Amino acid sequence: MKTFIKFFENDEKEFEKSYKHSGLTITVSGLTCSGKTTGARAIAEYFGIEYHSSGSILREIAKRKGIPLEEFVKIRSNEIDIEIDKQTLKLAIIGNVVLDGRLTGWVAGKWANVRIFYDVPFEIRVKRYAEREGVDINTAMKIVKEIDEANEKKYKSLYGIDLSDLSIYDIIIDNSNWSLEEAKKRSIEIIEKFLEEGK
Repeated sequence: MKTFIKFFENDEKEFEKSYKHSGLTITVSGLTCSGKTTGARAIAEYFGIEYHSSGSILREIAKRKGIPLEEFVKIRSNEIDIEIDKQTLKLAIIGNVVLDGRLTGWVAGKWANVRIFYDVPFEIRVKRYAEREGVDINTAMKIVKEIDEANEKKYKSLYGIDLSDLSIYDIIIDNSNWSLEEAKKRSIEIIEKFLEEGK
């Protein structure tokens, strides 16, 4: 078993029968407003591989149901998470993909050539959320805290995973003081160095 989530052991066996792994699988994880999506998109573009976001699927479902994302994160059913994570595992096994999401490193496990985590201080993430969503700092602080706690509780109860355990990641990046262009460029440089050293 290569996935780090025992829950998906049988799914992994089924996917292995149907798909042959090729190319790179890179996972990019991090909490709300850590810059993981910006980084993941840049990485996918640089390596010329597909980009897949767990969060975008969640946003689409929330939009379809007419529920604000920050509310939907707290009330979504386990079935939605399981379906998204199954899809993530399948893509990790197929390869040639960058997987962007809080749990992608755990789901992909050893199918990933590189597992990255953007570890950014809470205060920085709150500031970014406030700027992105056009809300005041206090509102942003409340929402970001609620989203973080809801996800931590969800994954602990569903899979027995502690999101604060960063030991599964190959690379941990703090992009707090990087400009947008630096964030893209330096992430790629770090990955290339890791892949080169692993050969």
